Amino acid sequence: MLGGKPAGTGGIKNTEDIKNTEGIKKKWDERSKTYDEWEETFEGRVSRYVDWELLKVHLPGDKSAKILDAAGGTEVITLPLVEMGYTVTLCDISSGMLNVAKQKLLREGLLDKVKIIECDICDLPFADESFDFVLCWGGTAELIKELIRATKMGGGVSFTVEGKCWASVNEFPKEPELALNLIKSGVNDERKSGLETYNTEELKDLFERNGVETIAIYGTRGFIGHLVPQEALTAREWDEQLFKQVAEMALGLGKEPSVVGIARRLVLYGKKIRISNSA
Repeated sequence: MLGGKPAGTGGIKNTEDIKNTEGIKKKWDERSKTYDEWEETFEGRVSRYVDWELLKVHLPGDKSAKILDAAGGTEVITLPLVEMGYTVTLCDISSGMLNVAKQKLLREGLLDKVKIIECDICDLPFADESFDFVLCWGGTAELIKELIRATKMGGGVSFTVEGKCWASVNEFPKEPELALNLIKSGVNDERKSGLETYNTEELKDLFERNGVETIAIYGTRGFIGHLVPQEALTAREWDEQLFKQVAEMALGLGKEPSVVGIARRLVLYGKKIRISNSA
């Protein structure tokens, strides 16, 4: 093992940890029944287009690379990765989400091409430096050390967090005082509100403290509602020309440093350059 814990040795969880894990599993098992419905809307399709266009730039050039899709749910990313020829492991804490993923992969004749594991990604059942590229879209900061542990030296990392400014804007109509505090405060103060939000510098610092060099930070989601009427976001039929224009505009905004900070979600891409020495 290289500078990290052996796989699966996360220690005995206390009662509160177990209850929390069970609650998370129950929540996502229930959400698995309708989770993919958003993917079929105009907003969902545009968001997926932007995510994929950004991801493609950072994927390993070698198709034999091993990729971990952590907390990958219903395989929104796993399936296209497998179709491209990558070796993919999909893991999630929710059996419900993974069952949906299995059915989709089975329909495409690709179930045997993916290793699917139900696990708590805070305690991954993999040896240190098992994967060439690790992505986790929708995790929390407590997962980062474990995800990086499983990443090979020189390997790629992709992680998402909620953007600080978007959280503030979103809260303003309901709680102006909270929104103002969020925009003025540091990340630790934000967490007191129950929102784990970051700006680009905080996100970069978080990963650099854990041995990851930042390659790029993009902004995704939150732009689309400014580009089309609100009623169009949930549409399931649309003009393809409009879709292309909105998708390309959202992609361009996601790359533009001057507006990334107001995105709903920040996506970091980085490279593991050393063993973490953070506490």
